[in-house]
Amino acid sequence: MKDIFSDIYDKVLSFFTAQNEDESKIVAKSRLRSVLMQDRVGFSERAMQMLKDDFLDSISRYLEINVDSFDLSIDATEDATILNLSIPVLRPKTDDEIDEALSIQEKVKIEKTEEIVGEREVLVKEKAQALAQSMAEEPKEEVKEENKEAKEEAKEEQEEKKEEVKTKTSQAVTDTVKAEKSEEVKKTKKKNTNNV
Repeated sequence: MKDIFSDIYDKVLSFFTAQNEDESKIVAKSRLRSVLMQDRVGFSERAMQMLKDDFLDSISRYLEINVDSFDLSIDATEDATILNLSIPVLRPKTDDEIDEALSIQEKVKIEKTEEIVGEREVLVKEKAQALAQSMAEEPKEEVKEENKEAKEEAKEEQEEKKEEVKTKTSQAVTDTVKAEKSEEVKKTKKKNTNNV
């Protein structure tokens, strides 16, 4: 009697074990096939997941679907790449449900945008404070040195302007003297011409 129960137990156990192994093989084959196709097409696992999430978000706005049974796969043939979707639809959503879903989605987008803007504002303030602090911490000797250099440059510019004014004044005086001499020479020549 004990042997009979033991045999039945083993048979039942082997039945479930074999079934689990068969299911595991099927799942493994499916995953391997999916990975190979993604590799062949050039789609990464991450890109596939993002595409699946986008489809789910978009479709679930308008239809109530069974998310657990949603399937997305890409097959490649020699001529084309094929996107396969299996979407079990439970029921279409009403216009009110659609409007509510869109409203919620819009609010979420606005909140995310405000959050991002707030984070950016904080970063800008922090950087501005850090810059102001670094400028305030600049050694006073450097500031004095910069002031000294600026004063020296201004003094050099003044000296150059003074030299320029002196040169122009000297030139003007020389020109005036020449003009006066030229006038005297003309008068003298005129006198001499009149005396003759």
